Amino acid sequence: MTNSNSKVYAQAATVISDTLKKNSINDKIGRKIVTDSLILYNDSLYGNLKLNFTEISKNNFQSYKRKYKTSCVLDSGQFISGSGLYVIQGCEEICETYLAERSTNRKMLMPSNYDAGILKMLLSPSCHQLVICSSYDGSDYGAYYEYRAEIFLFNVSTGIGLKGITPSLKYYTKDWSINDLTWVDENTIALELYNGTRTGNDENLKFRYFKSNLNAK
Repeated sequence: MTNSNSKVYAQAATVISDTLKKNSINDKIGRKIVTDSLILYNDSLYGNLKLNFTEISKNNFQSYKRKYKTSCVLDSGQFISGSGLYVIQGCEEICETYLAERSTNRKMLMPSNYDAGILKMLLSPSCHQLVICSSYDGSDYGAYYEYRAEIFLFNVSTGIGLKGITPSLKYYTKDWSINDLTWVDENTIALELYNGTRTGNDENLKFRYFKSNLNAK
């Protein structure tokens, strides 16, 4: 989490740990943090994602985007109909995205280490996975962030509220930025990437297109 998220930790927290039973905020490292109304997941709860890129054409990528569809229906809350969950988004000093539970008003902060927040949040075709990506495209990224792009993957089970959204995999890179992402199939994503920095409109950027299976290291 960035320093800008420090306001979250001002709340009293209970740390869930397999080995530490003390109710102290100092024990939050590597564990799931739960307050009365907010859930956060630390990086250590995600496995490491390995991307094995195969370069594809722009037409391939656009075709995958057109063909993408889910087996579930999304409701007016921008999430799976009948799941009891809905999406909340807001920007003040930073942009944040939450999944909220209708029955309890509890929220889960979806991960993004960038002030601009999440770039894309997309359910897999089966709706059993959720991919989230964020990116920064300025040449000065090193002055503000450790990485240029990040991807998080969650497992999704419906019918049990926020307990059904669990961390799966994470990926960070300093090599490129993400402009767009879509699912190819249940185990494959396609990405629109660029190595340069955004100094004007998209016409000044040279995009390259790749697909990759989602594998754990």
